[in-house]
Amino acid sequence: MKPFGNQVIAELTHCSNKILNNRAELEKILSFAIKECQIEQKGITSHQFKPIGVTVISIVSESHIAIHTYPEAQHVSIDIFTCSNDYRKSYQLLKCLEKSFKAKTSRTMRIFRGNPLAIKEKNWITSFSGYGFETRYHIKKSVLSRKLKYQKIDIIENENFGRMLFLDNELQIAEYDADIYHANIIEPIIKRKKRLENILILGGGDGGLMQEILKHKPQSATLVEIEKEMPQISQKHLRCICRNVFNQPNVNVVIDDANNYLKVNAGFDVIIYDLTMHPASLTKLGRRAFLNQIFGNIKNALKNGGILSLQCCPEFDEETFKVLKPVLLKTFSNVKFQKAFIPSFSENLIFATAKK
Repeated sequence: MKPFGNQVIAELTHCSNKILNNRAELEKILSFAIKECQIEQKGITSHQFKPIGVTVISIVSESHIAIHTYPEAQHVSIDIFTCSNDYRKSYQLLKCLEKSFKAKTSRTMRIFRGNPLAIKEKNWITSFSGYGFETRYHIKKSVLSRKLKYQKIDIIENENFGRMLFLDNELQIAEYDADIYHANIIEPIIKRKKRLENILILGGGDGGLMQEILKHKPQSATLVEIEKEMPQISQKHLRCICRNVFNQPNVNVVIDDANNYLKVNAGFDVIIYDLTMHPASLTKLGRRAFLNQIFGNIKNALKNGGILSLQCCPEFDEETFKVLKPVLLKTFSNVKFQKAFIPSFSENLIFATAKK
């Protein structure tokens, strides 16, 4: 599991001090703001300090909201924590509170909580790792930043790596070395399968892998992507990677959950797995259960002798590899691993191919 949350903290100054020491009124203000923002409140509690100051804490459906007042300084400190990667309601709630306290100034900071513990910075994005280091990328230009149904997407331009795609702050692909990444997934397939017939790509909504696999002229090619908007976003903002692939007549794009699709579709001679190894935002299953399920379904959907190819994880992500490797070895035969350095990731990635 990959824990994730957003914490918005704010300092409001020059507030109206008429209510800052009124415990009952502060509870009323917070409850009203929560209701206005369509957040479900589970409970509320408060404490009146002596000689002055009040703390109010509300438990909400996604976590908590806390207010502490300093009447003597006309100051209010606010903490809004949500176990979600959608932070829009947090800012909506903050605006309601700013209005109620008649704050003249507001200083705000957003912090990513869980495994990625990072402060949201205007011109930088941090790709988190849980194994000793993180990689920060300068945002020369923010092309797109928004919440999709399941994941937060960021597309940026960087001085060295060109256009870069991030999902939930994890780097997916970069214009500069997309060809290296794709080659390490596709070339092992070509070595094992001289003729490509029915190809399935799970994930890969940036279109890069589909663009590369079409160069080998498969009879049919299907891409299954869970985010409905992803192909259109890629076609508009990542043409440097996907070219015109989503407009090709021999490309079939299906918007569906990969497991659902695999249960009712089979007969593929190649399946490329380009999904996350941290599926917490996509499923309620634990990671080990999810991987066992989806690779079992992949095996069933492959023809006898069919090939699976995937990028497993970074070299130093030993935890993920320890979970994934036994799943692949027990589900498939002739499993082979290889490492390749991808400059934009600043580390070696582990790739794998296997056979049914």
